[in-house]
Amino acid sequence: MGIFLLCSFLMIILYPVGIDLYLVAVPRIADALQASEAQIHTAFSIYLFGMAATVLLGGMIADRYGRRRVVLGGALIFVIASLVAANAASIDGFYLGRFWQGVGAGALYAMTFTVLRDVLSQERLATALSMINGVICVIPVLAPVLGYLILARFEWRGIFVAMALVAACSGLVNLLLLKETRPARQPGNGGAVPFALLRSPHFMLFSLLTSAGVTAILVYVSVSPLILMKEFGFTAEQYSIVMMVMAGVSMSTSFLTPLLLRRLGKHGVLALSHLAYLLAMVLLLGCWQLGGDIRLLLPGFAMVCVGFSCGFGVAVGEALDGCQHHVAFASSVLCIMQISLSGLYIWLTGHLGLTPSEMLLGSLLLALFSYLAVRVLLPWLAVREARLRG
Repeated sequence: MGIFLLCSFLMIILYPVGIDLYLVAVPRIADALQASEAQIHTAFSIYLFGMAATVLLGGMIADRYGRRRVVLGGALIFVIASLVAANAASIDGFYLGRFWQGVGAGALYAMTFTVLRDVLSQERLATALSMINGVICVIPVLAPVLGYLILARFEWRGIFVAMALVAACSGLVNLLLLKETRPARQPGNGGAVPFALLRSPHFMLFSLLTSAGVTAILVYVSVSPLILMKEFGFTAEQYSIVMMVMAGVSMSTSFLTPLLLRRLGKHGVLALSHLAYLLAMVLLLGCWQLGGDIRLLLPGFAMVCVGFSCGFGVAVGEALDGCQHHVAFASSVLCIMQISLSGLYIWLTGHLGLTPSEMLLGSLLLALFSYLAVRVLLPWLAVREARLRG
């Protein structure tokens, strides 16, 4: 299990590195490419679009030809795309590099869930994903610091060279250590249509649950600087300290989740996760009802981190349960749903003019409604199916 955890960590790390490492250099990139900062930030959306646009094809290739090809191909694409972005002379060249970085990162992101599902039971999958999530929580804290150190010695292009080196390391380790995990096809399953998964209520409802959790954490990450620095007057240093503490909360929760799984079981952990979301809503509502009480706001933020960290791995494991012959395709659908729902939610709430606080509360409400849908609809659908068969 240790080797697969190492390989999987090096796969999934490209996704947050591609987002967080260059943010500190946005003003310098804008100056060098004669672009506005808004245009440079648009590269974030292009990166996500690159992930969403090709990840489904990558999943189908992995199910037919094997996981290693997609992992190694994704790492190679990320290396080349990072160098393209590093050598961009215009904003269009930078966009091109960012799009293909997203393609490479998306392939490895989906393969993380795929490989672990291939080799682990559902219970051990939730434990492994919790451990990986605990380590990943450090990236948003360390990446801007590392980006600053690179920027202090090199120009902004050095950051994208560093991204290429990370991807090259990931590809090399997986080339040497990762064995092919695609299960042998059983007679009669070779012609199964992967899109039949989209008609599975179990898969779709748990995919919605994971996507709602990702939406909640991404909204929290995107609105927290606006809330803390604009509404509460925090300095950049104070904001950074708060984010470090919240990253510590997420990491601690992730590493405690395996113990919780043994004590409470997967359904108990899912219930605990969404109880944390509910407590977050109560604390945040109390904060704003009292005119902005920081003593309620920060525990509310912490509960968002707890909810995501202890529930995400369990929900992913449940979604992929029973997808043995199309795990890569299912993982790709998960990735697309997570990106699409979070992107659509952020775009829609911004278009409607919701405040950052309202956006965060709405995302928590979406997560709670998704959990209720799973708890109510799945038993009802199971009873209905049993009656139809009987």
